[in-house]
Amino acid sequence: IKLEKRSGAARQKYVSGAPMISSLPSRALSAAPRGGGTRRFSTAIVGAGFSGLIAALDLKRKGIEDFTIFESAERIGGTWHKNTYPGVACDTPAPAYSIQGVPANWSGERPSGGEIRQYLEDTATTHGLMKHIRFNTDVEQAVWDENAKAWKVATLEKTKKRSEVGEFRSVISAVGQLNVPKVPPYEGLSAFRGEVFHTAEWDHGVSLKGKRVGMVGAGPSALQVAPFIAEEAKELVLIQRSVPYVVSHLYEKWSEEKQELHRKDPSKLEDIRAAQFAEMEEMYPAMFLGEANTLMAEEIKTSMRAALPPSLHAQAIPDYPVATKRMGFSPKVFTPEGVESNVYFETLKRPNVDLLRGSVVRVEPDGVRVATKMEEKDQFLDLDVLIMATGFHSTKFVHPMQVVGARGESLDEAWNGVPRGFYGMMMPHFPNFYMVYGPGTNLGQNTVLYNIESSARYIAQCVALVESESHQHQRRCEKVEVSEEAMDAYYKEYRAELAKTAWAVEGVDSWYKTAKGVVVNQSPYSVVEYARRTASVNEEDLVLS
Repeated sequence: IKLEKRSGAARQKYVSGAPMISSLPSRALSAAPRGGGTRRFSTAIVGAGFSGLIAALDLKRKGIEDFTIFESAERIGGTWHKNTYPGVACDTPAPAYSIQGVPANWSGERPSGGEIRQYLEDTATTHGLMKHIRFNTDVEQAVWDENAKAWKVATLEKTKKRSEVGEFRSVISAVGQLNVPKVPPYEGLSAFRGEVFHTAEWDHGVSLKGKRVGMVGAGPSALQVAPFIAEEAKELVLIQRSVPYVVSHLYEKWSEEKQELHRKDPSKLEDIRAAQFAEMEEMYPAMFLGEANTLMAEEIKTSMRAALPPSLHAQAIPDYPVATKRMGFSPKVFTPEGVESNVYFETLKRPNVDLLRGSVVRVEPDGVRVATKMEEKDQFLDLDVLIMATGFHSTKFVHPMQVVGARGESLDEAWNGVPRGFYGMMMPHFPNFYMVYGPGTNLGQNTVLYNIESSARYIAQCVALVESESHQHQRRCEKVEVSEEAMDAYYKEYRAELAKTAWAVEGVDSWYKTAKGVVVNQSPYSVVEYARRTASVNEEDLVLS
């Protein structure tokens, strides 16, 4: 990567349409006290979803209380606040989808999105995080100031339309990977006469009753919401370029007695969490191409063939290695004949539901034209509503924030189209800047919360190195950054391991890949291995100054 020194003016480059950072009023955005003639800087955390709250909890465990969490929305929750479509729920076991040491009294095995959002709000309240959060506030830019040894962070408070700049010694990006909805730029989309919206921006004011509905996409959101649409709509057409592997899972509701038991003895939930972790981690070998992957694929496809009628096999059963794309999950049910199925498969069997395996060619005023694998000619669908279950801009990471490092180069420029980081957390020449749930940390076999917790613990150790003596430790330095040598060695190994996985299979699109087909989201390491490597800071990997 060629890193060029930039002029002071270039270093102040700001996001399009926004003012220069130097022109905004410089106010102290932190509530940190000052004294003794030494100015103290706090830590900025961007995002109040799982990643941001876990990062904050780990700072507190280190005795660091001087931090501010900036949240763009009006409530806590991140993706669980934004996604409110019918049927939104956790598709991994709930005890595993909770923060270590912060047990949740879930109502069942896979709680709703609203229940998860409430868990996060309860966590923030119980652990004293609410006072640190600034809601309705976008972080638009962070620029490293070498003289101040701090980040100048430009924010926009959206309700009052007020722009400010504050100085922070450290910045932690916790914006997640699934935060910016992705709508394909279909030709003619703006001319469509019906209703159009994304599942992550569900329009609850639109009635689907008696409507002809088309939904594009085959990810978890599509699988969860399709049964609810089919109940209301006159017709539902699922437009899927490639179909998912779908696994039937138990969506058990827990009795009040069981919930009361968990409330009285939270350690039981921790035991369940540990057991579920171990069970899911057994799938790790299947993330790599080979015998385990082949066996898992055949097992899932066999169950799919048994649950679906032969007329749907060609359309609904995938033809690529399992784990190449994210697997889908649906509540387990049994057919009248006693065959194991799931809610999604039963939806596909409905007379008012069609599955088209193809791609949208263009949108017309009264519908969409689709090129399918089964027909030579494009097929026109007459629609009243078009729903995009097309995922997110998952490979942009810190988007829409712009980060400009010590060399006057933005993070996007340093990445040059291939986001990366030292174990997904740091980049050379971006001192005191960290990412939680950054590039190369997502998991295919387990809940990503485990890697988020490992990252947050490591980052808290780094932040502690530059914090003042008023905390539980002595300041070691003013700047922490990963060395070029450590980054290069890690990344060479990372790409070699990644090449062995199913995620790297060519010719299959997924949200793990950039537009050029480079996998950047996934971690090829087991959860245990990632935790071991990030358990403590090895100062030989870092440049401390």
